[in-house]
Amino acid sequence: MRIVLLAGLWLCASLATAATPAQRSLFLDTLAAAQQGRLDSEQAALAQLQSYPLYNYISAADLRYRLDHDAGPSLDDEIRGFVTANPDLPPAVSLRRHWLNSLARRGRWQAVLDNSGADEGTAATCRRINAQIRLGMNPRAQALDLWRVGRSQPDACDPVFAWLDDQGLLGPDEIRRRARLAVIEGQYGLARYLAKQMPGPQTATIDQWLAVSQSPRQLANADRSLDADVAVHAFKRLALSDLDTAADLLPVLAERMDLDAEQRYEMKRYVALLYAQNHQAQALAWFARIDHARMADDGHALGWEIRSAIYQQRWPLVVEAIRDLPADIGADEEWRYWHGRALFEMGQDTQAQAILEPLSRERSYHGYLAADALDRQYSLNERPLPADAAAAARVRARPALARAEELRALGRDHQAGLEWNALIDGLDNAALAEAARIAYQWQWYSRAIITLAKADYWDDLDIRYPMPYSDAIGRFADDNDLDPAYVLAIMRTESLFQPAVRSPAGAVGLMQLMPGTARLVSRQLGTASPGSAALTVPEVNIQLGSRYLADMLDRWHGNLALASASYNAGPGRIERWLPGEPMDPTIWVANIPYTETRGYVQRAMSHMTVFQARLDETIVPLDSRMDTVKTDYADTGSLN
Repeated sequence: MRIVLLAGLWLCASLATAATPAQRSLFLDTLAAAQQGRLDSEQAALAQLQSYPLYNYISAADLRYRLDHDAGPSLDDEIRGFVTANPDLPPAVSLRRHWLNSLARRGRWQAVLDNSGADEGTAATCRRINAQIRLGMNPRAQALDLWRVGRSQPDACDPVFAWLDDQGLLGPDEIRRRARLAVIEGQYGLARYLAKQMPGPQTATIDQWLAVSQSPRQLANADRSLDADVAVHAFKRLALSDLDTAADLLPVLAERMDLDAEQRYEMKRYVALLYAQNHQAQALAWFARIDHARMADDGHALGWEIRSAIYQQRWPLVVEAIRDLPADIGADEEWRYWHGRALFEMGQDTQAQAILEPLSRERSYHGYLAADALDRQYSLNERPLPADAAAAARVRARPALARAEELRALGRDHQAGLEWNALIDGLDNAALAEAARIAYQWQWYSRAIITLAKADYWDDLDIRYPMPYSDAIGRFADDNDLDPAYVLAIMRTESLFQPAVRSPAGAVGLMQLMPGTARLVSRQLGTASPGSAALTVPEVNIQLGSRYLADMLDRWHGNLALASASYNAGPGRIERWLPGEPMDPTIWVANIPYTETRGYVQRAMSHMTVFQARLDETIVPLDSRMDTVKTDYADTGSLN
């Protein structure tokens, strides 16, 4: 009976209608029964749920339980049919992965091979190659490609490497080759492990690589016996700890070791970048030593050469460097602004205006700076998304939409997000835009913003700049003497208005508070110390985040650029980035060493402009909103 129902289920996903609370409760109970292997007793529930959008989640759970407890060829056929019929269903994708692992454990190697695809990750590739080996094939080249990497590989690769060893293909040369890659990638533990696999007298080379990499001052005595790429790796480590010593050593080392042009370029580039990011005058001299033909497509290095000239206010160099940029890089708003700004600084007003005038009509951080330079009003360029009934119909015809909506109703946003990804995969821009509108109507603002950007539609400010939690934001902004537009800007930049989001570093919620920071702020406020779960409650997160943001503003005497950078990177780093003399804030922001933090500050200032307009506030121009960056800020005693 179960198999008949489940097979029929695979065909009826598009017949879903609006779910009732009773259906949702019945679904959760039935899903739990499937996960626990009790689905045989739930046939009446299955019949009632035939049209429910998440019916196939029950099928997947049932198949997964049976796979774990009673795997066999007949069940393999069922699973193959289910995953084939539901290629975009997230539980089917997960089930397929577990099924392939089960096939491998059971030695069904031909089935593994028949049902494996390309580009499924390293573990899956190793499983597929292992299947080829077990079937008597000779995938030597592919197996060696997996071996020849400078990092540890998944456990699924161990049988493949054992086969290579049995074939006599992992001799000392191959081991040494991989150890070299491991050292260059900084994977010293792997390199030491590999050294132990070498015959005793042959470990000396790997030991040498490890010694100079971990104590890079030994480079001063290095000669041509040291591998050149290992020398470059060790040199970078030396530069991080003692840049001046590394810079002095570079020409001697390059000559003594007979480094090639690419290795010399990499070392000079690294020194130039570190001097630039440390805001030191030597940066421009080092960039001048670099082979600019090699740097022609190196947008990161080219950008820092220009930033160094901006920091030192060498305006003719700024103009020259920007004019030499490849067209695709030079078209970036950042370099268009600084080109015009440099011309203004040089007194070439007419040429500057010609560059800045079109930029001033754009809704962006540098567009606003261009408008300030020309004393123009900001252009918000609002253009609501036009309705497209045909595109909306294409979106609504996809079963993943109903599944995502139902998972949202059940409070399962992570699973809903997986369904949303399945929904928008392969949609054209018009359909993506309509999907964004649907997400906005669901108040799923993060998906609305991301999907509209994927549709390459940027001008619907309702969708791109929603204003949820307005009561809490208004109240806590007022309590902390903050502009609500600033709180909204930080919130959008931090989380895209996702109340339960958690960063890899452990930050939680709308304003991405670290739990330790939240505890400190709660002590300031005299409130109960929140756990991580409490930080997903919007009011709690906004209260603590607004207070912490106010603390950052107090710490930097009201300087929005410094407060925003500090909120992102921490006040200790900002202290180290302060200039030696008072500095124009736009120059300081342009030279924030961390790419993430630099972009963060620029986005926060840009978003704040739009939110000021949407809140019917007076738009404060950036050149008035961002204060001069001082050389020192007395600690006010606030949280930092």
